[in-house]
Amino acid sequence: MHISHHAAQRMSQRGIPRRLVDFALRHGRIEGDKRVLDRNESRRIIEDLTEELRLAKRVMDKGGITVVDGGDTLITTYNLATRTRTHGNGGHHHV
Repeated sequence: MHISHHAAQRMSQRGIPRRLVDFALRHGRIEGDKRVLDRNESRRIIEDLTEELRLAKRVMDKGGITVVDGGDTLITTYNLATRTRTHGNGGHHHV
């Protein structure tokens, strides 16, 4: 998005970097021609991201996971840290 000279001046004067502007554009609520990101909405974003971080750490602790789906059906799932062994038919079996 192009930043007007006026907006660039105000961003500089008010200590609002481009990354914060982009964040507000992504997450702020629309009020006419404005995007508003208030403290309450910021708190909700932090809570959501905290949960995402917790889940990512659990996946990391498992060494990763694989989820196999077929359209809207979950077929199977397994830890990537699970050892695999090759069978005579060339396939892999997860144990």
